[in-house]
Amino acid sequence: MKAKTDTILAVSKVLALLAAIGYSITWGSQLLTLVSSFINPEWAQRTYQVDLNLFSIREHSVWYYVYAMSMTIAVSVLKSIIWYVVYDLLSKITLQSPFSIKVERKLETIAYLLFFVWIIGSVFWKIYLHYLTQDTGVVLTANTSEDEYLFMAGMIYIVSQIFKRGIEIQEENELTV
Repeated sequence: MKAKTDTILAVSKVLALLAAIGYSITWGSQLLTLVSSFINPEWAQRTYQVDLNLFSIREHSVWYYVYAMSMTIAVSVLKSIIWYVVYDLLSKITLQSPFSIKVERKLETIAYLLFFVWIIGSVFWKIYLHYLTQDTGVVLTANTSEDEYLFMAGMIYIVSQIFKRGIEIQEENELTV
């Protein structure tokens, strides 16, 4: 049983690292598109992994385009950081004593980062799209929803609180022995 769990942790660690690298490539490509669109505005039509055509925004106002791209890049950066923290968490966790302060803090960090992804990806993005539609007259709808990140943030935060309680119980048991 222990060997199977160790294998699952090792595979999960590799997958988390690959996800962190993948999202790093995503935000790097989006940043490159933002910078290169100042050289050739037509390149704004080919933004990497963005379902929204931001070229029409770029034609109306460069600053609106920069702000929209900044939010898109910020979400990708946060996702990359989340996966790196998951990788770091999986590197620090031990099956002999899984309840540790480091693990609990990493879980809380992941919950807060997921919450920030929801705030930027859902709340700010929807408000900004509504503002752009009113100001520019260009109707834009985002096909993506970041609402699942709020649910994940809540679940991970609950797990971190369970870990915190596990640490307290573990410390109490060590004191009684």
